[in-house]
Amino acid sequence: MPVSREVVLRLKRRHRGYLIVLITEIIVLLLLPLAQHVSWLLSVLMIALCGVVIGFVSRYSALRRTRAVIYALGALAVLMEILWHLGLRFDPALGRWLTIPHVIAWLVFLTLSLLRKVRTLISEPYVTTSVVMGAASGYLLVGISGGVMLVAIAALSPTSFSVAHQAMAAMTNGGSHSLAAVEDAPLLMAASFNILTTVGSAVVEPADVLGEVAVTVITVAGQLYVAILIALILGRFHRRPR
Repeated sequence: MPVSREVVLRLKRRHRGYLIVLITEIIVLLLLPLAQHVSWLLSVLMIALCGVVIGFVSRYSALRRTRAVIYALGALAVLMEILWHLGLRFDPALGRWLTIPHVIAWLVFLTLSLLRKVRTLISEPYVTTSVVMGAASGYLLVGISGGVMLVAIAALSPTSFSVAHQAMAAMTNGGSHSLAAVEDAPLLMAASFNILTTVGSAVVEPADVLGEVAVTVITVAGQLYVAILIALILGRFHRRPR
């Protein structure tokens, strides 16, 4: 069956997008120590990641039905990131109120992006290096989603994790729980990747049911994603002509 030049071009651009997204996620991970000292850096990195996911993968995906939805959710996530960060910085009460809409916007966007990526990977004719890079970027996206959830929980219920002791100290010194959560966001993001690999994290030790559920969700999501990818790769290998 002949394939049009446009389809081939979109496929090449999408495969290049897999690599670009993976590199962006690795950069986000590597810059977390610096983000610990520059409070606004993580927000900038998240906004950049959102743009990369939309511009280099969703844009060239064959899934056209939800493309407009992913664009709208991406724009909403970026807007909420800016408003939430500014709110916590200048009006902690407003920032705390925006925490739930902020985390919902990001989790819906990241979850839909992940589902679209899995569906796109399933539709790939063969398992190539680019497809493997796309699968790896999806796994890191699960970790980033977990980090967003941990930051939101730390802002709303700082006693859920051991890292909350820093937030309590901030309150003692005249600060706020929510603002402390922003300062600890890079630490929580890094801890999410530890939880994702089932290694666990000394930073995030659940202190109540909410924290325990969050840790369990991240671990299960990571293992479920790996299981799906194994099934995908084995299925493609089995069906590939010899």
